[in-house]
Amino acid sequence: MVTAMTHTLADFALRTSWADLPEKVRSEAARAIVNYVGCALGGSNTPTVEAAMRGITGLAGRGLTPVFGRTERLDFVNAAVVNCLSSAAHTYDDTHLKTITHPTGPVAASILALADTRKVSGEDLLLAMVLGMEIECRISTAITAPDTGAHGGWYITGVSGGIGAAAAASRLLGLDHDRTVSALGLAATQACGLRATHGSMAIAYVPALAARNGLTAAYMAAAGFTCSDITIDGRNGLLQVIAPAAEAAAIGQDLGVQFEILNNAYKPYPCGIVIHPTIDACLDIATRHSPRFETIEQVELEVHPDALSLAWRKLPVTVLDAQVSLYHWAAAALVYGEAGIEQGELPCIEDARVRALQPRISAIVKSSLASDHAVATVHMKDGAVYRAEVLHATGSVDCPMTDSQLGRKFQMLAKRALSDERASELLRVCWGMSALEDAAEVVRLGTS
Repeated sequence: MVTAMTHTLADFALRTSWADLPEKVRSEAARAIVNYVGCALGGSNTPTVEAAMRGITGLAGRGLTPVFGRTERLDFVNAAVVNCLSSAAHTYDDTHLKTITHPTGPVAASILALADTRKVSGEDLLLAMVLGMEIECRISTAITAPDTGAHGGWYITGVSGGIGAAAAASRLLGLDHDRTVSALGLAATQACGLRATHGSMAIAYVPALAARNGLTAAYMAAAGFTCSDITIDGRNGLLQVIAPAAEAAAIGQDLGVQFEILNNAYKPYPCGIVIHPTIDACLDIATRHSPRFETIEQVELEVHPDALSLAWRKLPVTVLDAQVSLYHWAAAALVYGEAGIEQGELPCIEDARVRALQPRISAIVKSSLASDHAVATVHMKDGAVYRAEVLHATGSVDCPMTDSQLGRKFQMLAKRALSDERASELLRVCWGMSALEDAAEVVRLGTS
């Protein structure tokens, strides 16, 4: 008989030690937490989080657990929801490129909230985070592999993120094997998320729900609430229902030897990662040639299929629409020569120059292009032609952000909620998290 995948994943989550992790994986854990905390602080005062706080406090009232960038306290489950929601609010969160999963948010938010209820060392928290993210990304990989029958409308972070969060929380709660198996199954049966949420506040709600679902699953299992061990890969389980031709064995292949967390990417731009190579190409042209928008005849983009399937919106009218608009960011990059948070806000979205340029932009799908590859060609009215090709976008696995770049991104985002001094102290603590006696210090330092 073939062992159900939940047993393999439970063994991995419970038996792997910090010493078992390669040094490169430990380093990536620190990078992931720095990026996550910065994004959570940067998004903590957005309209998305403001609305969520009103809704949650109206339903559940206040609690004792701190929330990044906020003065309010929530119960620890809803703190996990908001702390994940805020990390995704600017669409600045990390991405596992080959699956378009946002792996850190659901896992980190859930276990940092858990850490407020009991003392958890920084090393233990980072280990649990890595294990949860690894499980999450491997399930995403199995579902999104070619020819699995999975529909592209699934928002994969909501499908796998809760399972990763449940694994991490089970580890920190000290669950035994059988209860961890139940936790994974309970999280799998709560899998959810549709890409139709793009362009709305709910784009960040999907990973936030994954954080809540995983944490809830672990606590239910800890209390003796059981679940079938075939919920991931058995008859009518997650894989069979969502991706009927998926290879379940791929989830466990080289588990603990090869790490998907090393394929995680951190964003230099606050928008869908499928747009990033186009931004790089347009910024290159803007830097080298400084074309004035009124002298541009047309812009031709060559992009990976995901760029148009996920970021097809033309002439966005809201900030949330613009986050997933290939056309907006191409135009903004050419007009402003920049692609930061300001280029995703209403003054830029409504800028007459940006609006006028977007209808002159066309995009052609090239299936031969990798997801981090794009070409931009700008045709000028005087006949000049400017072309830029980006083989590996900034922030991709092949062209990763450096630690220094991540630190600058953190500071820029953290200063939207904290003083300069507090932001610098928190960055230092995040980089040194493996040495912390109490991991919850990170969230406490991150409250305003």
